[in-house]
Amino acid sequence: MKNLYIILVFVLMFGSCDDGFEDLNVNPTKSSQLDPSIKLSYIQLYTGGSNYVAFLFWNVIHLMENMQQINNTSYTNSFLYKTGHHYRFFEEQFKTTVKNIADLEAQLELSDAPTASVDLAIVKVQKVLIFSRLTDAYGDIPYSEAGKGLLEGIRFPKYDKQSDIYADMLLQLEAATTVLSLGGQSSYGNGDLLYGGDASKWKKFANSLMLRLAMRMVKVDPNAAKTWASKAINGGVMESNMDIAYTQYEDAADSSGPNVNPLTKCFTSRVQNQIKISGTFMDFMKGNNDPRVSVLCSTVDGKTAFDLQFGQAINDNTKSAANSKPNINIFGGSGIIVYDAPFFFQTYAEVEFMMAEASERWGIGTGDVESHYNAGVRAAMEYLELYGAGGIIATADIDTYLTENPFIASQALKMINEQYWVATFGNGLETFSNWKRSGYPALVPLDIATTLTNGKIPRRLVYPASESLNNPDNYNAAVIQQGGDDLLTRMWWDAN
Repeated sequence: MKNLYIILVFVLMFGSCDDGFEDLNVNPTKSSQLDPSIKLSYIQLYTGGSNYVAFLFWNVIHLMENMQQINNTSYTNSFLYKTGHHYRFFEEQFKTTVKNIADLEAQLELSDAPTASVDLAIVKVQKVLIFSRLTDAYGDIPYSEAGKGLLEGIRFPKYDKQSDIYADMLLQLEAATTVLSLGGQSSYGNGDLLYGGDASKWKKFANSLMLRLAMRMVKVDPNAAKTWASKAINGGVMESNMDIAYTQYEDAADSSGPNVNPLTKCFTSRVQNQIKISGTFMDFMKGNNDPRVSVLCSTVDGKTAFDLQFGQAINDNTKSAANSKPNINIFGGSGIIVYDAPFFFQTYAEVEFMMAEASERWGIGTGDVESHYNAGVRAAMEYLELYGAGGIIATADIDTYLTENPFIASQALKMINEQYWVATFGNGLETFSNWKRSGYPALVPLDIATTLTNGKIPRRLVYPASESLNNPDNYNAAVIQQGGDDLLTRMWWDAN
C-alpha cells in the first residue's frame, strides 16, 4: 500500500513575510528549499482534490450527475445544468498544484543532483496530468505563464489556446518518456504517492496519458490523433492493473483533512438519501447482469426495485421515496466509511478500451479490437478489488458476463465507450470528457435542460467570476478567443 504524508509547512512556504528582512530570515545552516519529494507529495495529494466541498460540487453534483452516473435528490434542481460552483476546481488547482508544480519544475531544472533528470521527467508527467484535467474542464486556460507569480512576477497570466496547450503537453510527454526510458533512478521514494519513484511505471503512465490526449483529438484532428496514439502504444502503455495511476488515501482519524478520499467525504458527509446511483446507470448494469452492481451499489430499507429513474421530479413529496434507489456502496453506502479508498487518475481498463478504439479506427497496435475490449472489461471489474475485499469480483462471474454480453463488431465504438463510462465511475471529469469526444453513452437530457440549456447536456465548466475581476484583460481575451464562456461553449477538441 502506498503511504501518504503531507508536510503542512510547504503550504506556508509561499506565504512567509519578507518585508525587507530577507537577510535576517535566512538560516545559513539550513537549505532554502524543501526536498523535492516533499513537494511532490503535496502536489499529488492535492491533484486529487483537497477540499471535499469543492469536489462534491464540481465532480459529483455537476459532472457525475451530468453523466447520469448518480442522482442527487437534494441538489438536482438547484445546480444541475447550471454554473454554480464551477469555479471551485479552477481556483483550487491554480492556487495549490499549479503554482507548486511550477516551483518544483524550476528547482529541478537548476539542480545538479544525479537524479535530477529523472525527477524532472516525473514532474513533467505530473504537470501534464494537472493541466490536462484543467483544460479538459474549461478549454482555454492559463498555461505557459501559469504558476509564475513568485518565480517571474507574472501575476496576470494569459490564457493559452487549448490547441497550443495540447501540442505542448504531447511534446512534454514525449520528452519525459525519452528520459524515463534510459533507466535512471529517482530520488522520490515513498514521497511519490503514485509509483514510489519507479521510472518504468512513470514511463507507462506517460505513454498512457499520451494515448488519452491523442484520443481526445479524434474529432478535430484525426491524423494527429492517429500519429500520437501510435507513438504512445509503440512506446509502451499500461500492461496490467499493477500499472494504474492512483493515490491511496489514509483511514485517518481527522476526516476533515486532505489525506482522506474526497469521494468518501462527498458520499458520507450528506444524508444517505441525497446521493444515489442513477436509474440510467443502474438500468445499464442490471440489464446486462453486471456483477459490479453488488460492488458499486447497496440498497437500503430492504428495497430491491430500482424503479425511480434519473431525472424524475424531486420535490418535498417524493424525497422520501428516494430510499428505493441504491446507495453508493464502495464509498460508505453500506455503512462502512472508507476514508482510505483510492482515487484513480487513469486505469489500465481505460487504456485497453482506448487501444480497442485505436484498433477499430486505424488498425494500429497489437491485438484485435475484441481482445482489447474483453481485456478492458475484465480489468475494469478486477481493479475494484483495490477498494478492499468488498470489491472483489470472482473470475467466474467476469467470464459469465463476457459470455452473456459478447462483443459485437458492428457496435464496436458504442460498446467500448459505454464500458468506459462504467469503468470511470467516480472520476467525473474523465467520464465527461470521454462522453463529449465519443458521443457514448447516448444520454437523454433532463427535462430541465429544455429551459436552461436549450435541451442539451452541458459541454464544459465555466470560468470563475473572480477571473473577470482579478485578471479581466486576459479573461476577456479568452472568452473572445474561445467563442464564449457558458455551459454549451465547445472547446477546441470538442468540435461539432
